[in-house]
Amino acid sequence: MEPIVLVAVAALAVAAVAVAIALRRPIPESGAMVAASVSAQVQAAQQGIQGNVQLLATTIEDLRSEVHRSLGAAEQNLATQATSTQRTLTELSRQLGTLGEQSQRIGDLAKDIGSLQDLLRAPKARGGFGELLLERLLHDVLPDSAYEIQYTYRDGSRVDAIVRYAGRIVPIDAKFPNESWTALVGAGDDAARRAKRRAFLAQVRRHIDAVAKYVSPADGTIDFALMYVPSEAVFYDIVLREDEGEPDLAAYCAGRHVIPASPNTLLAYLQVIALGVRARDRARICALGRPGNQFPRVGARDGG
Repeated sequence: MEPIVLVAVAALAVAAVAVAIALRRPIPESGAMVAASVSAQVQAAQQGIQGNVQLLATTIEDLRSEVHRSLGAAEQNLATQATSTQRTLTELSRQLGTLGEQSQRIGDLAKDIGSLQDLLRAPKARGGFGELLLERLLHDVLPDSAYEIQYTYRDGSRVDAIVRYAGRIVPIDAKFPNESWTALVGAGDDAARRAKRRAFLAQVRRHIDAVAKYVSPADGTIDFALMYVPSEAVFYDIVLREDEGEPDLAAYCAGRHVIPASPNTLLAYLQVIALGVRARDRARICALGRPGNQFPRVGARDGG
């Protein structure tokens, strides 16, 4: 912008000097007309240069205004983007904080689960937890009158639960030993796994012998007792898995009149019993509803 203005000013100065020199020279009378013509041309040139300078100044001012507008818009866009970026970073920081809290809660929950597992390793706590699961299952499937928790035999022994069916009772044990299974799962090598496997099988056989004692026809039980196994994986290992050289636990259960039951199979057994109870109740209601059963026959009390 400034070099152009300087050039224009220099041109004006040169023209003025030329005019001054021309005017200082003596002008003959014959050249008066020429001098007047030159003076007119110089004035025209000056006016043209002034017009060009003014146009140039106007153009430069317009360009400067446009540059200012562009810079202002760019600055506004940058400010908007900075605000959006700051908002995004704030939201991201908040979400990271939420994830941190959730991770902490998950860690606390894992600790609680670990504490629960440690607590359930104790036989008494394990038995109580198994009884709770069994009671919940019985409550969901059978009417309250069809089962009883902590049933006492004539000799004073107790079974975790019984189900009444057709005038007899079905004993159910819920204190399956899980600690040997947990040790088997946590074995580090094949040798340790074989040793833990032998200990697991021996403990299961001892528990089967204990459950078999609940079969007591003198107390009105059926010929079998149910051994509730609260894990499908353990149930599979007892009933379906049969490695070479190991005792057949399914046959061992059959020989002791013990039926192992997982949560799924016990539910199926209870549903069958529930159907039998409902059929018995319907038959009893139908029998009571017969005309001959509502009132004694005439003369029945007299022996007629």
